Amino acid sequence: MHINRNHSQPATFLSEKFLDNSKRVLYMSPMAIGDYVYQGAFLKALSNKHPNLKIDLWIDDCRTSKKLWRAERNNVMSQWLSSEPYINCVYSIPGSRAERDQNIQKAWSKDYDFVVFVATSRISNFAQTALRIINTGKVFGTASSSIVDNILNHSVYKKLNGKLSIHNTTKYDHITDFYQTIFQCFFSLQVPKSERVLKLDLDPKLVKQCAKKLSNLAEQYSLKDSKTIFINHLSTTSKRDWRLDQVEGLALLINKAFPSSLIILNAPPHAYDDLCQWLKNNQSLCSLAIEVFTAKKDFFELPSLISQCNLVISVETAIMHLASSLKINQIALIRESAYRWRPQNNAKVILGKKRVDSISPETILKFMQSL
Repeated sequence: MHINRNHSQPATFLSEKFLDNSKRVLYMSPMAIGDYVYQGAFLKALSNKHPNLKIDLWIDDCRTSKKLWRAERNNVMSQWLSSEPYINCVYSIPGSRAERDQNIQKAWSKDYDFVVFVATSRISNFAQTALRIINTGKVFGTASSSIVDNILNHSVYKKLNGKLSIHNTTKYDHITDFYQTIFQCFFSLQVPKSERVLKLDLDPKLVKQCAKKLSNLAEQYSLKDSKTIFINHLSTTSKRDWRLDQVEGLALLINKAFPSSLIILNAPPHAYDDLCQWLKNNQSLCSLAIEVFTAKKDFFELPSLISQCNLVISVETAIMHLASSLKINQIALIRESAYRWRPQNNAKVILGKKRVDSISPETILKFMQSL
């Protein structure tokens, strides 16, 4: 992604004086866990620089379709964001058009000093929503470089107080470089590279409970000096998923090469029962030290358990970003096209071509043996 600023636009849209005098901002972006691990670091830095500014978040992705994983994402993000001290209010993902209209009306009544939206798809939807939200303040956001989109939505984009044009290129080495440009342009904010991954703060009591759970499992399977390996094979789309036969192959290889390992297979809540049944019916794996896990009650169960693992192996989804936030050793399986989204901090990356399941269990084992 490359941002092209028109020559007539200033280096930054919002002056230090304007930000210091502002009381409330609405930041709009289609926010999932991975997005927030990185954007959250910048939002936290913005709050530290302008402590007078109340930051509200709009995480609705402005889709019209309903997908099963959206409800789970909504629950997870609401739990996490509500615990962040520098986030004032979160507008969750609505389940219907009526709920979205209610969120818009609620946001409008707050009379934001300004709204900033950051999106690389459904940009006109974000622009229209932001313009419905703003009362007496200003609206800034990203705008498509598509000629067709700009013609079709000219009447919408011309109402914005400022916009950045998005181009799909490979200029940025990592997604955090893109967010740095965004926050520099909109907020005159510079964040050092070492601080561009949000640190996740966990409840020590919950972490202790997870550590005890893993210890009990190791004892149950009679494992001595065990290492816990956390495997996540599912994402929100098939091209980023790993197949179950590959999970089976890797588990067997791990058991042979590292026989004292405890393997945790992760599943989102909607896939938990099916994965448990698959493991139970699998004659090759059912007797091995393998357990299925899902965060049933609290999102923080997931990162708390990850924090007690020795290694995370994950496909291209939220898990790898959580491991990055927690600085846990991991092997990330991602497509070449998603290289800019690779995890930071203690991560080994294995690139697939167009699909993640092009990566074999044997390749992963070689990486494990080199750690």
